Amino acid sequence: MKKIMMIAAMMVAAVSANAQVWIGGEVGFNTTTNTVKVNGVSTDETTNNFTIAPEIGYNLSDKWAVAVKVAFAHSGNNAQVAALVANWGINNATTNAFAINPYARYTFVKSGNFSAFVDGGVAYSTIHINGTSDVLGNINQVKVGFNPGVAYAISPKVGLVAHLGDLSYESTWCKAKNVDVKVSEGKFNIGLWNSISFGAYYNF
Repeated sequence: MKKIMMIAAMMVAAVSANAQVWIGGEVGFNTTTNTVKVNGVSTDETTNNFTIAPEIGYNLSDKWAVAVKVAFAHSGNNAQVAALVANWGINNATTNAFAINPYARYTFVKSGNFSAFVDGGVAYSTIHINGTSDVLGNINQVKVGFNPGVAYAISPKVGLVAHLGDLSYESTWCKAKNVDVKVSEGKFNIGLWNSISFGAYYNF
């Protein structure tokens, strides 16, 4: 028993010696305006989306890291939500969302202050549609995928990071209250430029 505890302690010490904790996150905002023209009358529909996603990570080696990201988001006229709730005749698609995303990062290229990596993980999110508490439960989503990215070290402590693209599968479902009806959707996402985000991190 003592030998096992000593071996475990040595393994923890070895990992800790090569590890480095970092914190960071991303903040995103975008607005989209669609113009619909009917019988010569134009109507503008504007969608605003805001996201804040802090994260904490642990560098296991020069190539491998593990991290967890927590995201909070607000969206007005969310198109995906609108499609899901159309069955209930609901037009309000203003949402607040919470998500948690544990992932592993593999850095496959390093050149000077630049590096390229890919993140792979699972994300769970729950979305509340404002004003529909008596009709619908929250929308739930599980997403499994990979996100490539690049990083630039401004200093040994501070760095910038950008995620470019998305390769994933996501499953979304929502259930009505007091009615035995459930709407679900599954889809694949493949693209290099369909998802771009920027963030920063600090190494301890």
